[in-house]
Amino acid sequence: MKVKKEKIVYHTEVINGKIHMECRCCGSLREVGGNVTATTCDVCVRESYNAQFPYTPSTGYKPTGKPRGWAFMKEFVDKGGNVYHRGKEQPGLKGTLKPTIIKPKVSKPKLTKSQKQRIKTDAYAAIHRLKKELKKARFKKDLKRLNSEIKKQQKLIK
Repeated sequence: MKVKKEKIVYHTEVINGKIHMECRCCGSLREVGGNVTATTCDVCVRESYNAQFPYTPSTGYKPTGKPRGWAFMKEFVDKGGNVYHRGKEQPGLKGTLKPTIIKPKVSKPKLTKSQKQRIKTDAYAAIHRLKKELKKARFKKDLKRLNSEIKKQQKLIK
């Protein structure tokens, strides 16, 4: 069975027909309306607001000096000689292996629109030429070769 929390009752007075209640932080009397159970005065609210601000956001990402994906490698050795197996440090192997050398990825050069268009037009011309040859082909081995070349050209278009 749930235990009910004790309700805190703050000091309340009626002054000149208006209800006044003590602030839950500093204890000063403030005018309230209706059936209020607790209040916080404007001075305490301002103080708590100023304590929170000026807001300083977190610094965000802090580089560790390890490459991306190091925790997913089967074995990674950092510059200090620490050995990691799938992201978990192996203190018994410290200093026994050479540091892992990360090779940078070689990216393909980006093509311009005109280069892409030229490749497509060449592919369309090649497909047209291959289909003409396909009509004239007699043997099964020639048919297979031409069909595979047509498929390669169609991949270039997409």
